[in-house]
Amino acid sequence: MAQEVRVRRVLLPTPTIDEPERKIYQIEYQVGELPPAFVYIPEKEWTKEKEAKAIKADMEKRLETPGETITI
Repeated sequence: MAQEVRVRRVLLPTPTIDEPERKIYQIEYQVGELPPAFVYIPEKEWTKEKEAKAIKADMEKRLETPGETITI
């Protein structure tokens, strides 16, 4: 079942000694009533397909994690 997901991308500088020009996409997504979440993909590896797969995997993990109600 396809879902609409709101996505915002920010390209962050993340230099390393081996790769001083390295950058990573910080991808914020929100779907349904879930709170916003982030996935990260290196700029050189980013494609829309990889982004969609990363978001789907993260959503599934979040939905499988049981919630808990506590009394304070």
